[in-house]
Amino acid sequence: MIRVLLLHGGHVPHYRVPVYNQLSRYLGQRSFALTVMTEGIEPGNPTLVEFDLAPMHLTVGNIARMVRRGGFDVLIMFVNMRHRYLFPVYLAVKGILRRKIVWWGQGRDLARPDARLKNAAYATEHALCDAIILYAEHLKRYVAPRFHHKTFIANNTLALTYPGLASGSKGMVLGSYNIRTPKNIICMGRFQKRKRIDQLVAAMELMNRPDVGLILVGPDTERVLEDLHASNIYRLGPIYGDERFDLLSAADVYCLPGAVGLSIVDAFHCGLPFVTEEGDESAEIAYLKHGKNGLVVPRGDVRALAKSLLLLLDDEELRGRFSEAARQEVSVNASIERLCEGFVEALRHATRRAGQRTL
Repeated sequence: MIRVLLLHGGHVPHYRVPVYNQLSRYLGQRSFALTVMTEGIEPGNPTLVEFDLAPMHLTVGNIARMVRRGGFDVLIMFVNMRHRYLFPVYLAVKGILRRKIVWWGQGRDLARPDARLKNAAYATEHALCDAIILYAEHLKRYVAPRFHHKTFIANNTLALTYPGLASGSKGMVLGSYNIRTPKNIICMGRFQKRKRIDQLVAAMELMNRPDVGLILVGPDTERVLEDLHASNIYRLGPIYGDERFDLLSAADVYCLPGAVGLSIVDAFHCGLPFVTEEGDESAEIAYLKHGKNGLVVPRGDVRALAKSLLLLLDDEELRGRFSEAARQEVSVNASIERLCEGFVEALRHATRRAGQRTL
């Protein structure tokens, strides 16, 4: 059994816990024993932790001791640039302890893709590691071609088990939140300025349709909804567990104008077509196939956004086709198995020439 330590910088968010549970089982069946070293799990985690967890304060000394005393063969680096121990860990683990290192991420900071100093740091990591795991295939352009032979894809996704909304219960779900509109757009997650919710609100005003509602679910971390009091807009705050999936399944279309992330996986799992704007790169945007399971409009074009939303809301047959394509996309390309397969390929590449460790 090859021992693998996944170094997760900071605290593990709730949605990663079931992912690590599945990843641990999958790797264990393929002769890789996974341990996750982190500062801890975010408070309020509702999911049972089934993977081997090593919570502790992350310092170079603690990480190096963990690798040496635990007899780990491989270290997976899932660490943000802001953590000062990042490069000293490469020196200690790869340079001194002679262990293999696998890098996991997006290739560079997608919010600041032209930051030269940060990009140089990413390139250094890519050169130092023994294998690279990327969130999506299209991100390979951020990895130098000379490293493509050691680059593997583990599509970023979620470990979802929601079985679907019971037949005939859509009205009951909407009614429980006092949602009266027969057609509904939904947006769910942390509300931040970069997500451009103001564009969605402006599109709602332009539609001027009393039969169309906008459901907003999640914490308003940057107070972008503070002065929002338009008609047919339902601000529900944070909702967790299967209740949020029930609400997603009861809506008709998902819209997030900016910063598309893992919310597209939730939406597609519940069969919702996805509408967004051009301009923001993300790993998860690869799941959206324009004209098949969602629509992409020019950035800042509120009229085009409103038109696309109404097209899907009013054309039931088209919405049904998009819904089926969304479910198909998430079941194939966003499956947790695809993520796990990418990890196995990277670990096999990193360890296939591994020699005897020097303790």
